[in-house]
Amino acid sequence: MNSNQLRTIQQLLQTQQLRGWLLYNFHALNPIAKRLAPLPAHAILSRRWAYWIPATGEPAWLVHAIEAGGFSQRPERIETYSSWQSFEQALLQLTTGPGAIACEYSPQCGIPYTSYVDAGTAEQLRRWGYTLHPSADLIQAVYATWTPTQLQSHRGAAEICLQAKDAAFAHISERLQRRIPTTELDIQRFILARFAAAGLDPEHPPIVAVNGHAGDPHYSPSPERHAAIRPGDLILIDLWGRLAADPDAVFADMTWMGYAGAQPPAIMQQVLEIVARARDAAIVLVEQRTAAGKTVYGWEVDDAARHVIEAAGYGDAFIHRTGHSIDTDIHGSGVNIDNLETRDTRALIPNIGFSIEPGIYLPDFGVRLEIDMFIHADRAEVTTLPLQYEFITMPELDID
Repeated sequence: MNSNQLRTIQQLLQTQQLRGWLLYNFHALNPIAKRLAPLPAHAILSRRWAYWIPATGEPAWLVHAIEAGGFSQRPERIETYSSWQSFEQALLQLTTGPGAIACEYSPQCGIPYTSYVDAGTAEQLRRWGYTLHPSADLIQAVYATWTPTQLQSHRGAAEICLQAKDAAFAHISERLQRRIPTTELDIQRFILARFAAAGLDPEHPPIVAVNGHAGDPHYSPSPERHAAIRPGDLILIDLWGRLAADPDAVFADMTWMGYAGAQPPAIMQQVLEIVARARDAAIVLVEQRTAAGKTVYGWEVDDAARHVIEAAGYGDAFIHRTGHSIDTDIHGSGVNIDNLETRDTRALIPNIGFSIEPGIYLPDFGVRLEIDMFIHADRAEVTTLPLQYEFITMPELDID
């Protein structure tokens, strides 16, 4: 944690009238604490520990007595405990008494992505006089925001993904013209080879899905399960990645639709147009609110897209949130575009990135159009242009 992050956290704590932020962890159950707390490189942590960030003043540690030696070179104050009875007193000393604190707790588990304090520990903290408040806004401000360098890394990743997408659809067309047997797995491997050559790390292989497989949002081909790609097939390609050379690089994530022929069936084009309108409704809401200096919340953006699909009669076929946070993780810790799986009440704040990816999933085919956005101080930007409004087609294929 650097001085700018500490300053941001303390300003937010003061605004929220909280005494501090308790980053509590045990056996790596809290990835937020592990990432934000400045842990010594060689510390052995097999017992409960906490990092306390007060609204004013300097942070401090709570660690078990047998593990305190690993913190001897840290500049912060260190409180220790040994018995379960002494843990309470040490924690109260750490925080200079009970009160209103932030921690990785989400009321009614409304935002499970930021809920890592176990129920028993929450019970203890309340019994000792603490009032628990969610740390979701704090996490977003210091964990999910991008630096200017990270924004550039995202742009670089997006360009590689766009080029790989174009190359993949062209490769499909060429192979089908030459009547070379082609599968989803072949194209997935083709994309991965392009990524490796360009220095992009996807962490997980991209999705290449035809026809009914595209109706499964998380389908991915494997050696054990994949389908042939033939003339007349609908093709969904979902690809993502981050620059491998930069440990702080952030992801780009996008989905494009293709058709192995000159003209897709009318029903497919109709569904794509509905999904495009839903995507655009979400984009417009974010752009207009941001330009006007007004707050927009994740759940509202989800509603904007979802209402379009519901009005078209496909509400039951849109079975996931409209978008997710993006940072150094493909599914980041900032606000999600969600009023379905959860009701994400976090605001879209400057310097965060996220996806917009509405979809309609039917038994015979599915359509998803995914783009990424970034919030500047005074405007919102779609970072993965162009927007898709029609299938990428392959008119050179002769379909009888």
